[in-house]
Amino acid sequence: MSSLVVHERPGDGPTVLALHGMTSTAGVWADLERRLPGRHLVAPNLPGRGPSRGVTARRGLMGLADAVVDLAVRSPWAAAGETVVVGHSMGAFLAPVVVRRLVDAGLGVRGVLLLDGGPRPTPSRLTRPLVVRALFSVVALKERSTLSFRAPSDAVDCLTRPTRLGVLNGLDLPVHLIAAAHGAGPDKPEFLSGASIDEGLAALPRMTWERLDATHESMLSHPAVAEAVKRW
Repeated sequence: MSSLVVHERPGDGPTVLALHGMTSTAGVWADLERRLPGRHLVAPNLPGRGPSRGVTARRGLMGLADAVVDLAVRSPWAAAGETVVVGHSMGAFLAPVVVRRLVDAGLGVRGVLLLDGGPRPTPSRLTRPLVVRALFSVVALKERSTLSFRAPSDAVDCLTRPTRLGVLNGLDLPVHLIAAAHGAGPDKPEFLSGASIDEGLAALPRMTWERLDATHESMLSHPAVAEAVKRW
């Protein structure tokens, strides 16, 4: 596995480890970085995306976690102090797996912020594995300059499998979910329904949550995200 291409902004305080979504890159964290002046931020481009498109790793969340944890254990910031892990969409499904592995490796984590991901979306015909794989195969083909063909497998793992939130049980750290009120646009239904969040709470009862009047993407520039990070 070759090294991830990482955007890192030097700073103080607990490191913010920011994990982006399915078809995006580390660039989506520009607003959060601006709202956290002086804070150390580490935003890897995940395998198969953007400048890390050629990085190889196992398919699915476990392979993505391999790459992120490998980055952390080789980095002085992870050993120097506690980390706040923030994930959006796919990154929010990935975050619990990464946090569990970081803690098991003896690295400190101060909190976990999940942005419109983590609990499994309510099952429907659109979340059937074959449908998800077909949809994201088309997306990967259209965006092949910045997105590799591992995307369909990653999408199936995120959208059709039971939530991984349960791996955080037994860890003494806060977990907060911010869900968007709208999906891909202001006229689209929310990505995480109330039923999805209830399922997430059943897996991790101590998780707190709130819903923002924002879309799945626009929530990344909402001030509530930075305010949640600042609490840690």
